[in-house]
Amino acid sequence: MERYEGGATSGRAAGAGQLTADVPTGAAPAYPAAGRLAELLDGSGQSEADALFTAAFGLYGARHLGGVLPEDGPADEGCSWWHGPTVHQPAALRGREGGRRSRIAPGRGALAASGRRGRHRKPVPGSPEQVAVERRTAARLLAAHPLVTAGGPHGEGLPLIHRHADWLVERFATLLGYPLTVGAGYARLHKAPLPGRALDPTEHGPWTPQAYAALVRAVVAVAEGASPDLTEPAVRQQLGEWRVLTEGLADRELAGALLNSGPSDSPVPDAVAVRRRLAETPVVLLDELTPDQRRWLLAHRAEETALFADFLGLTAEYRAEGIALLDPADELTDLALPGNGTLAQAALLLACRLVEELRPLPEESAPPAVLVPDALIDGALGDITDEHGLRNGWRRAYLADLTAFRRDALDLLHRMQLIAPAGRAWLLRAPAARYAPAVEPEPPTVGRHSRSYAG
Repeated sequence: MERYEGGATSGRAAGAGQLTADVPTGAAPAYPAAGRLAELLDGSGQSEADALFTAAFGLYGARHLGGVLPEDGPADEGCSWWHGPTVHQPAALRGREGGRRSRIAPGRGALAASGRRGRHRKPVPGSPEQVAVERRTAARLLAAHPLVTAGGPHGEGLPLIHRHADWLVERFATLLGYPLTVGAGYARLHKAPLPGRALDPTEHGPWTPQAYAALVRAVVAVAEGASPDLTEPAVRQQLGEWRVLTEGLADRELAGALLNSGPSDSPVPDAVAVRRRLAETPVVLLDELTPDQRRWLLAHRAEETALFADFLGLTAEYRAEGIALLDPADELTDLALPGNGTLAQAALLLACRLVEELRPLPEESAPPAVLVPDALIDGALGDITDEHGLRNGWRRAYLADLTAFRRDALDLLHRMQLIAPAGRAWLLRAPAARYAPAVEPEPPTVGRHSRSYAG
């Protein structure tokens, strides 16, 4: 650690170079690649800046759907999500505004996700079972929080990462192609580029291209031993959250690790490409994969299911349209659905209403997605707002501005991959039906919309 002075600094903050170099003060810039990145960010649009920063830093968390089917529920892999078993729980939507768990408790999620929910015994210390639980817990922590620091909110998990560092480095590299750097006071997993995983907005607002550039330059400055420019409030806040700057001290080693080169940008094997999508995204539809990737996944489903259960404690839900990896502990996700809060409740209710209106009948073909009439979204959102808004204590700002409510609810469903854009319209994807009331085995056939639903 080195002491720093806050405020504006020298122009050396724009430097760059080999990512872990330790350069004496006054030497040439050591991070030219990072300096070039800052220049690109400065001149880019918002979506391009989000993509550039995410690709360079790879610090996003895993994202998975919540709600696991009952253990005695049917699990026919050839069944469509449109007509299969559901996790519909109306009572769960009646909670008032609140947050989700933001941490992975050591051992809890790994045990809950091991397929022995509610009847597991505490493993014997030092036993192979205990080692497996510890490794799974450490891997889950890194998948959820790719930067773990000794003084950060997940610091209690760092000793576990240190204990199994060699295994974790090998597993992440072999299975996902992710570099893992473990230092005395930190662990930094560098993930591959993934669309839509930019930094979350701060209390100062969303990250603009210029704010991203300022953040990159500030990290470079710390890594080079210079004082960072902290004029941008969001930069100071982010460096504090990353523990690069704490109580007047600058962590040069950690700053260098943040600038470390990520996964190679060369093509990866089909197995790695598919595993990355399974590990990081809520749903993988077969028609989104290349033919070779699709064949590989279908041929290796059993092995991959066992692999992800052992590595990350995730369970597989196979359907005719694709696969979703789920976390029985509902922890391994940066967004919660189902979840508490206005947006989570409204978005899931909206998805349920759309499924009930648009779901293909059992005797019809089951496409991966169906087009949503724009007027149906407005009508459904208006109905659920009237029915649930005041009773559930939803945010008054949303109740007073249905345009903003619609935008943010659809954005959440999009990020959870339950809907997808189709030009200026939306597609409702088949996995959304896992949250709607189950369709009865023999629905009435009076008319297309004369359907009877259970639940």
